Amino acid sequence: MVKKKGRIEHINYATVAKPHTPMYLMHKYWARKPHNVVSEYIKRYSKEGDIVLDPFCGSGPTPIEAIKLGRKGIGIDLNPLATSITRMTAMPVDVNQIKKTFEDIKANCKDKIDELYKTRCKKCGNAAITLATIWDREKSEPLEIRYYCGNCKKRGAKRPDDGDSKLLKKIEEMEVPHWYPTQRLSYNGEDFKEGTHISDVDSVDKLFTKRNLISLSILFNQIEKVKDQKTQDLFRFAFTSMSHLASRMCPVAKPGGKGHWSKFSATSFWSQHRYYLPIISMESNVWMLYRSAVEAKQGVLNGKTDSNSQIRYYKEAKKFDDLNDGANIFIKEHNALGLTEVIPKNSVDYVFTDPPYGGAIQYFELSTLWASWLKEDMEFRDEITVNKQQNKDFEYYHKMLRKSFKEVYQVLKPGRYMTVTFHSTDIKVWNSIIKAVVMVGFELEKIIYQPPARPSAKGLLQPYGSAVGDYYIRFRKPEEDNHISEREIDLKTYELEVVDSAQQIIGERGEPTIYQHILNGIMADLKGGRNVPVGARNVEDVLKEHIGQEFELIPVKNEKGRVIGKKWWLKGYDISHFTQPTLSDRVERTVVSILDKNPKVSFDDILQSVFIKFPNALTPETDKIKSILAEYADKTPDGRWRLKYLVKVRESEHSKMIFCLAVLGRMAKYDVWIGSNEQKASYNKQRLSKLVSIKSPVWRFVPTPNWERVNQIDVIWHDRGRIEYSFEIENTTTITGAIVRNSNIPHNKLKRLIVIPKEREGMLSRKLEEPMIKENILKNNWSFIFYDDLKRFFEQNKRKEKISVEDFNKIFRMPEKELIPKQNSLGEYMRK
Repeated sequence: MVKKKGRIEHINYATVAKPHTPMYLMHKYWARKPHNVVSEYIKRYSKEGDIVLDPFCGSGPTPIEAIKLGRKGIGIDLNPLATSITRMTAMPVDVNQIKKTFEDIKANCKDKIDELYKTRCKKCGNAAITLATIWDREKSEPLEIRYYCGNCKKRGAKRPDDGDSKLLKKIEEMEVPHWYPTQRLSYNGEDFKEGTHISDVDSVDKLFTKRNLISLSILFNQIEKVKDQKTQDLFRFAFTSMSHLASRMCPVAKPGGKGHWSKFSATSFWSQHRYYLPIISMESNVWMLYRSAVEAKQGVLNGKTDSNSQIRYYKEAKKFDDLNDGANIFIKEHNALGLTEVIPKNSVDYVFTDPPYGGAIQYFELSTLWASWLKEDMEFRDEITVNKQQNKDFEYYHKMLRKSFKEVYQVLKPGRYMTVTFHSTDIKVWNSIIKAVVMVGFELEKIIYQPPARPSAKGLLQPYGSAVGDYYIRFRKPEEDNHISEREIDLKTYELEVVDSAQQIIGERGEPTIYQHILNGIMADLKGGRNVPVGARNVEDVLKEHIGQEFELIPVKNEKGRVIGKKWWLKGYDISHFTQPTLSDRVERTVVSILDKNPKVSFDDILQSVFIKFPNALTPETDKIKSILAEYADKTPDGRWRLKYLVKVRESEHSKMIFCLAVLGRMAKYDVWIGSNEQKASYNKQRLSKLVSIKSPVWRFVPTPNWERVNQIDVIWHDRGRIEYSFEIENTTTITGAIVRNSNIPHNKLKRLIVIPKEREGMLSRKLEEPMIKENILKNNWSFIFYDDLKRFFEQNKRKEKISVEDFNKIFRMPEKELIPKQNSLGEYMRK
């Protein structure tokens, strides 16, 4: 267990999620958490030799990461597919035996399967093999055949010809040669909630074309002939890993562009969390799919090579007591409602789990496709879910969830921790999970937002919607039982708290904010979730009612000016209302500072530092960090990042810019003020404070409470306290701090200028399109001076006794914007 001064060093910020390694890519499963994040939690809340439990283990990252770290892992799940995937992922195998067995399977069934996918090359007329066929479900006819020609050594695509039609007709008349599953997609005549809802597609076998069903039966029959049970199980695992890809549920891949089909794509994916049959689907060659499931990048050969290398010791327990006798992993198909039947009370050191979220994913229904091929029975009766077809309402879900966490409470040792992950915006589900845990005695300590490895940019810009990423909730079992009675606030108070929390989040960020970030903060603020009233509305429904009152939606446009989403903002506010720079600017400064302090630094280390400093509602998207790195850093040959040389040069020029402006101000016969912090610096062996004309100026027309902030402005030219020019020197595009400071000067004739390197021009131009910044720029008529223009003007005039402000004003610029001629005023530029 990681400790600091005798105490656990808790995780209080997000961990950088990394892509799964090959061992976790062998088989699809829903809602699999990033393995490295799970690992980090296990490291923090347990020590070597400790017992780590997941009572809803799914595909097994918790027990697997536990044994990788020298702990003992327990994976419990009622779904037989979940425990099977966990076992197949973790258990050691002889990779050479896999290769040999695969060659045996190939020798006995590949040619039989290939006979069903024969076609001819459109170009040379020779025999070819069909890779995929595009079908129209409504017309029950093939539209296109994608094939590989051995003679031409390339792929091709064609309309089905007479030979193809004859073969398909012959196949339709064939009998399926071996066993195949016929399990109904229903409960006692009631269709699955996530079933096809197509009357003639009501069983597993009907999810496949006749050709693929025949091929699958040939392949599965051969797999069942493998004598070694462990090896056979692994090849059955490979079979189920691709079985859904051989079904009629796979849409035709569209790679982008104008939405045309990917011309030579031969595989697809299970596109929805249901048995959805698209009108246009892709039938992939079964042998090709199985070969990929074994030999491809995400196949079992690569996956097991990975797991063999990472899991140094594996001994599976048949019962809990075996964990005290050399075993290090206990995987059991069992109901979480009966944990104490298989695990002694007060025996577990840490729990990390991802419970079902209401009926968001129907795990048992969706697993039926795989389970039916493995001849496994699904115990739907005991599944914890919300499902009308199973006669399970939300009250049932909450009751069962609470009972399961009561069992977890009993097996966890006093004073130890449990982390529960959550992925839903439904306040009813959120409330149910929090209450289910707290009401059995756990103490809620912390909620952390965990961003996903690859968020969808489009999804993030939706003003409402589902959660992107997860919430990790830390609970502690007290040393003594601490059962709590339910207490609730009223609906009105709850909704006021939601609105107040949203206002604080937007205010803390200081910029228009995507809904996801508001949601992250509110979810963390609702850590007293047990007090949320019954019948409380979802966060988005509450906030929608306040658009036009406390909030407004700000359109987000792409480079072509097209609206691609909306952000939330405080109605009637602009960025000058705030006392600190926008979050975007704070993040930008932080990234540049990290680069400045480290000769070379990895992206993950940068991201982790940012996550620590900006948690929950302040956590930025990874794409934002990438855009900052692209602007300020170069990638080294070893994949790390290094601050650009020119950025370092510009940092060193900050004092020079102040010196030049101070000297020029005196030459223009103005009094000169230099910012309080900047006065401590020196340039050309001269302390900058020496250039200040009046040590304690009385700022005319500026309210006295604002003087301290005005004193922080880099350079001011004034006439006995009447400010005429205000300069802010910025090496980066973090200009909102300058705008905020200058908003304390209510003098509209004032010339406000930002001095910035020319190479920041492109990024600055994009930033100036942000509505809140654009509004302030227009209102206060800001202008810009580029570093090199100021240096040039200084060199040309430094020997003169006096300069003309009219000549000086000519060096004012604005960021280049394509197709727009240069203007001297930024206000003129922004109005274009």
